[in-house]
Amino acid sequence: MVKIAVFNLLHQLGKVKNFDKNSYHLHVPMGATPKDGPSAGTSLFTALMSSAMDRPVAANLAMTGEITTLGEVISIGGVREKLTACKNHNISRVVLPLSNKKNVKKLPMEFKKGFTIYYVSNIRQLYALAFPEGSLAENPALLHEHLVAQGVEIDQFEEDNFQKLVFEGESIDSNNQIEHLF
Repeated sequence: MVKIAVFNLLHQLGKVKNFDKNSYHLHVPMGATPKDGPSAGTSLFTALMSSAMDRPVAANLAMTGEITTLGEVISIGGVREKLTACKNHNISRVVLPLSNKKNVKKLPMEFKKGFTIYYVSNIRQLYALAFPEGSLAENPALLHEHLVAQGVEIDQFEEDNFQKLVFEGESIDSNNQIEHLF
C-alpha cells in the first residue's frame, strides 16, 4: 500500500516522472505486533518518498500512523508509549493521525510538555510537513501557517526544561581532585 501511495502522490505532484514502484521492495518481517497493528505506514511512506526524490526528511520529526490505499492516515494504538519513546530520544516534533487526537487529550499536561504534535489525516499533509520547501523550511511560524491552511491540526505544548536542567545544568567542580585518585 505504501508504494502505491508514494507512486500516486509523486505523479500527482509531478515530482518524479520516472518513479517505478516495481523497482522498490519493502520487506518488513514481523513488522507489526498484533496488538498495535501496522502503524509504520507514515514512516515507510516518508522514507520511500525521501529515497525517490533524493531529499532528506525534516529534522527532529517522529511519526506513526497507518496509511490506506486512498492515502488516508488512520488511527494507531499505543500513543502514550510512542510519545514516551520520543521523549526518551529527545524528539519534540511528532506526527500522529488526526483520529488519535483524543488519545493525546487524555494524557497529563506534565507528560505533554516539550512536544509539538501535528495531527494529519492524509499523505499530502504528511508530505508538506516532512518535506517543507523554500522559506517554509527555515521559518517554523510560516510552516505552521501553511500546514494549518492544509488542514493539519497542531498542538504546541509548553517547553520542557527537565532534560535541560538535568543534562546541561549539571556542574562539575574544576577543583574536584579526581585525578589524584588514580
